[in-house]
Amino acid sequence: MGFATGTQAAKATSTVLCVDLDGTLIRSDLLWECILALFKTRPATLFLVPFWLLRGRAFLKRELARRVQLDPARLPYRQEVLAFLQQQKLAERRIALVTAADQNVAEPIAQHLGLFDEVHASNGERNLRGEIKATFLKERFAISGFEYVGDSVDDLSVWRYASAAYVVGSPARAAQAEALTTVKATFTDSPASLRTWISALRGHHWAKNLLLFLPLALSHNLAIEPVARTIAGFVLYGFCASGLYILNDLLDLHSDREHPWKKERPFAAGQLSIPGGMLVAFTLLSLAVGLGCLFDIRFGLALIAYAALTMFYSLCLKKIALLDVFVLSSFYSFRILAGALISSTPLSQWFLAFSLFFFLSLAMAKRYSELLHANDLVQSGKSGRGYRVDDRELLLTFGVGSSFAAVVILSLYIQSQDVRVLYRSPEWLLFLCPIVLYWLGRTWLLAHRGELKEDPVTLAIRDRVSYGVALAAAIVIAISMTRVSY
Repeated sequence: MGFATGTQAAKATSTVLCVDLDGTLIRSDLLWECILALFKTRPATLFLVPFWLLRGRAFLKRELARRVQLDPARLPYRQEVLAFLQQQKLAERRIALVTAADQNVAEPIAQHLGLFDEVHASNGERNLRGEIKATFLKERFAISGFEYVGDSVDDLSVWRYASAAYVVGSPARAAQAEALTTVKATFTDSPASLRTWISALRGHHWAKNLLLFLPLALSHNLAIEPVARTIAGFVLYGFCASGLYILNDLLDLHSDREHPWKKERPFAAGQLSIPGGMLVAFTLLSLAVGLGCLFDIRFGLALIAYAALTMFYSLCLKKIALLDVFVLSSFYSFRILAGALISSTPLSQWFLAFSLFFFLSLAMAKRYSELLHANDLVQSGKSGRGYRVDDRELLLTFGVGSSFAAVVILSLYIQSQDVRVLYRSPEWLLFLCPIVLYWLGRTWLLAHRGELKEDPVTLAIRDRVSYGVALAAAIVIAISMTRVSY
């Protein structure tokens, strides 16, 4: 994209360049950013929001600004707009930040960027938006005139009085502005792609829901009805988990922006809107819980319990050291239990115990890796976790210990009567113990080397060694299902 005005043209003009903030200078909406920050830090206070809104949006923004502090350095700025403003600043042009955000929120952003000569924003009584903003700018710059950089439908009324427009958004928005004034430049903003939404929904995490099929696989039950029910449960559990992933990302929005790789998540990067994310999340959760209860009441209740525990984890439990990894590991066992419920398959207590220690080890590895890669974030106390940097070695000890505990329980499970009635040569299943221990040990080796930068389960989906381990396990299981004579 090229700029219509160069340095010489900018020097010659006397008009003031006015810049919108929400959706224009940043890829987000500060009102929703403040609401999320308030919900994360003071969830009980959120019940006051409707009462503040009754006194007007300007009053609501002022009350939020009094209780929330956003870090201007971590907001998702539009780099192309920033580059344009820096060009205009070098040309000694007068630039004003004019926004519907509250003055107490806009001022720190202006100070951080150092590009604006004046800041005009909502003040608790006046919501500087739409026609109100248009009238204000018309009167404020009646002599010099102004050009305006904006993005939304509300900005059309402002462009009606502007001598020129700079449009952030789609070509359709630029066409609307062109009907009102001269459009000097367009900063094209493509709509979110399907790939972006799949990333936000954690499409690759749906592989975890294959755990719902484990009860059927362990019981060698391939009847059509339980398999069909489990497939339906797989989809509904995916809806539920994806909705919760979105809510979790929204709650962690500000801490994610300070993380080395989580800052690239769609909501943290401003690629997806906060209201859009909330709508999709609640739609998915409603579908999952509603259809789940209609399909099987026990499965529906399991989804409700999973959703409630996940939200409690996101708001409170994830801040408590050690307890967070115990809860995190239980989410995997929840899937196995849900699969047993929807398929009406008895679940061995030995296997459930094995899964608890197995996934506890993986949860420890995930947290260990986060501590390894986010030292500065942990030391500053902004990680959203209750750990210190020197807790890494303790997590390593607990995690490796959990790996061995899982393998010991697996060996006892293999020798149980539940297993022996299903296999002709069950003694061969003992070879699963070194296979599982190798995979867990390798996971911890990667974590210790700093090469584990995601959930170990999702890493296994694209890890060749993990596929080799799975093949070896499948061969052992196949041999154990046949009569082997010595």
